[in-house]
Amino acid sequence: MAEMKTEHKSVLDYLKNNKFLIPTYQRTYTWTEDECEQLWDDLISFFDNKDDDDEKYFLGSIVVYKDKSNKSLHIIDGQQRTTTLSLFIRALWDKANNHKSDSIKGVFSNLSSCLWDTDDVSDEIDFNKVHLRSEVAIDSDNELLENILSNQYALPENLEKQIKKSKSLYEKNYLFFVRKIDGFAKERPNDWLQLCVTLLKHCIVLPIECDKQEDALRIFNTLNNRGIPLSAADIFKGLIYSNKKSDDDKKRFTDDWKELESKISNSNYLKKEDISFLFTQYEHILRGLENEVDTVIPSTLDFFTKKDKKNPKNKKVNFAANADLLTKNETFEFIKELGEFWCNPKDYLSYESSKYFDILTLYQNRNWQMILSMCYFIERPAKKNGTTSVVNIFDKVLPQLVSYLMVALIRDKGGKSGIMWGLMKANVNIKDKKEKNFEPSMALPDISLPSLEYFVDFSAKSVSRQIRYILAIYALIYDKEQEWEWNENEKNFGVITGEIEHIFPQKWQTANYNGWEQSDADKYLEQIGNKMLLEKKINILAGNGYFGRKKEQYKDSRFKEAVKLANYSRDDWTKSDIENRNQSIYNTLQNFLQNNL
Repeated sequence: MAEMKTEHKSVLDYLKNNKFLIPTYQRTYTWTEDECEQLWDDLISFFDNKDDDDEKYFLGSIVVYKDKSNKSLHIIDGQQRTTTLSLFIRALWDKANNHKSDSIKGVFSNLSSCLWDTDDVSDEIDFNKVHLRSEVAIDSDNELLENILSNQYALPENLEKQIKKSKSLYEKNYLFFVRKIDGFAKERPNDWLQLCVTLLKHCIVLPIECDKQEDALRIFNTLNNRGIPLSAADIFKGLIYSNKKSDDDKKRFTDDWKELESKISNSNYLKKEDISFLFTQYEHILRGLENEVDTVIPSTLDFFTKKDKKNPKNKKVNFAANADLLTKNETFEFIKELGEFWCNPKDYLSYESSKYFDILTLYQNRNWQMILSMCYFIERPAKKNGTTSVVNIFDKVLPQLVSYLMVALIRDKGGKSGIMWGLMKANVNIKDKKEKNFEPSMALPDISLPSLEYFVDFSAKSVSRQIRYILAIYALIYDKEQEWEWNENEKNFGVITGEIEHIFPQKWQTANYNGWEQSDADKYLEQIGNKMLLEKKINILAGNGYFGRKKEQYKDSRFKEAVKLANYSRDDWTKSDIENRNQSIYNTLQNFLQNNL
């Protein structure tokens, strides 16, 4: 039977007498200010309400195994609490260090011993021998953590500004505790030392120490099966790691995973995603390769891990799990390749395709991303070489995709349930290299533009994001010479950053428009013929003035249609002008659809 030790320990005993390593296959540090604030509030509540010195506060269990080669404890479960406690104690040490005296010598020594090796006789601290190291943090984060824990971090003058500015949770949380401790010490100067004692000696953890990694992982998985949450990315990482045979393969995998995490965290496009996003995209690709268009879609986790599981229609659809794809080297190799694409999609797009991509980012959901993933898989286009790019699959597919989503939007089928079958079928058609990829479906049986009346009614009732999507398409095809992006006063602007301008003003009563009644405004004001995209600055300057005054502002716009309106022969914008522009926009979009769908 494997040896396993369990014993309640105070935070002081737990941190002082061990050296910890967070191994590479672990999840990244995810605690935010919310969790730190909860820890702080719980500690203060316990401190204020404990009745005697024997009372304890339980912080939870921690699963570790001892690496006999270097005698460090590898944290399998509990790295969030252990790391946060170390940052918390580091902030307390700062306060004690600034007020060091014989009266607090014991507290100062205990705080120091939780973080670093100290000399048994002189109490001298060796800042290079820290008690916590992480192999899972991305390089920039790891450097910050090491600086904080090795006493090389200089506190900024403005804590709040640095907390908002920082991208590192280690730094944010450390500064959070510095701020909280400073405030507590000012309000309750006689209590803060006892607060240190309470945290160190009255807060306890339950380390579960195993002598084998496999046993620790088994206990960890049992705990998580009972409701301790893991992200899909964490589980994929652990499963892939556990299937690597040699130490070299394991290290290579964890290095590659960490590098991919770093790229995602630094990507302007994927900054709110994690690696599980890439597995979701791969799921859509694999389903397309299997000609699967069933809208009952398994979760990404089930798709890759649940063998032979049937969906409600009694079909085995977890293709990746059934083929053991997580254990195959080519799976993660493609995930890395797909990550390269999604971290900087425009590196693979021609100038014209980049415009369509920008328009797609305005759409009300991101389900369309599966189409780009399939296009990448099928053709594996190369990155652009400088400013030169070769025409590729995206130049053919993206105009069709933008058109399809526009029809779905106008026909009130733009949500996931309205477009999902069409997108999945398009992936199958892309795989089969068909010329036209989008087809009618039960949810969207007609992929042509509805009547003018229907279109105008849609435009009057739609939310601004939907109208911006339509107007961005119109701006793209209104004039082939339309400038797409520009720099002004060292700031970047473009068509998709344009705001909706009401040509006939929303506050029309103050603009002295003769002949307009409230009923006219109610009917015409929100129609698309009265809206166009305009730079924010010019939109503000144009304000709610009458059309003749607005025209003067339009002259300075980079939007081609606004400049054309600046030269309009009349100074009034009438109901017939709105109706005529409704028709013009409708005809332009109609031609666009016919060319693409």
